[in-house]
Amino acid sequence: MTHDADSPITQATHEADRVPLEQINVSLGQRFQSETVGPYFARLRRDDPVHWCPDSAYGPYWSVTRYADLIAVEKNHKDFSSAGNVIINDVPPEFDAPAFATADPPGHTAERAAVAPALGNRRVSALEDEIRREIGLILDALPVGEPFDWVERVSVELTTQMVAALFDFPRDERHLLPYWAEVLVTDPAPGALVESWGQRAEILEVYLARIMEMWRARAGECGRDIISALANAPATCAMPQDPKHLIGTVTMIAGANEAARGALSGGVVAFDRFPQAWEQLRAEPSLIPNAAAEIVRWQSPIIHMRRTTTRDTDLGGKSIRKGEKVVLWYWSANRDEAVFEDGEAFRIDRPNAQRHAGFGSGVHRCLGRRVADMEMRLLWEEILPRFRRIRLCAPPERLASNFSSNYRRVMVVAER
Repeated sequence: MTHDADSPITQATHEADRVPLEQINVSLGQRFQSETVGPYFARLRRDDPVHWCPDSAYGPYWSVTRYADLIAVEKNHKDFSSAGNVIINDVPPEFDAPAFATADPPGHTAERAAVAPALGNRRVSALEDEIRREIGLILDALPVGEPFDWVERVSVELTTQMVAALFDFPRDERHLLPYWAEVLVTDPAPGALVESWGQRAEILEVYLARIMEMWRARAGECGRDIISALANAPATCAMPQDPKHLIGTVTMIAGANEAARGALSGGVVAFDRFPQAWEQLRAEPSLIPNAAAEIVRWQSPIIHMRRTTTRDTDLGGKSIRKGEKVVLWYWSANRDEAVFEDGEAFRIDRPNAQRHAGFGSGVHRCLGRRVADMEMRLLWEEILPRFRRIRLCAPPERLASNFSSNYRRVMVVAER
């Protein structure tokens, strides 16, 4: 894509090339919101791929921006730990809610194994007909030829139905799930969805109480949903004795579907910006699985994860001290020129799209990746016979987040 000389991205490119490396701070949520962070990551990948930022709103941190370095860190949990926190922001200890994503083996391994069957190939395949029906109902209810918000009408609705199916959540309460999930991934701030850590904790307490009711009802049962799996596995059945651990685990699993929401919205944005890809998909529907992978790569629904060093170590020629914060920028790794040619472009026939880092790697690779793949595949399989085109009718409104690559609103018009 070409950009005007005075466009924000062109200005960001000029600034990124001029600013001293030590002054680059890629953690600013506003740069992701305005889609101007790319040139800064490109500069770091080229000139300082393992980069030390001495001062930010989150304290000092290391940035890992190249694909190979990121994968190396993810496969080395002994030196780069997930224990305690996996986001750049430091959660106050009194509001911390541990989960297996914020743990290392062996504890992580046992808890992950308890949940895995509820998110595995067999369970996901069993849900396919139900989810396809839900997608059909969602799409058939959309207006044709007039503007509507794709996030509200499709992405939120579909991911809500998916989480509800995985948790076997009562249908009349499903509308609460996206709210609780968004509370989980929102940093408290004045004017935000939650304005303080205390308010966040109060909301999640309500969520916990509802989960506990379902937990008690399903203990000893042979359900195939996630709550039944946790309630009946030896490694996790005692979680109610540690409410913070329980709420952290359940909300982490439910919140992970926020990533799928970003990909479902990002696909519409990508096809609008690269119309040749949409025409190619209409001509070759067999490309849908690869297109789904390319959407994840291009959108990078989870922008970063964090690790903390357990000892003094080296990475990319840099010496990192024990206890320092190391941020893995998936958004950047998925555009690494050494792996993905013309990584800013959206190409549904990209031969290595499946190599994207969007689901992570190593022991913490995303358990829900099969669910996300299925949601995207089924969505585009059902869109193609229904609509000639889905076009944006206003600029998409991104979240000002350095963690969730998601949209607050995507106004579109569906055409038959």
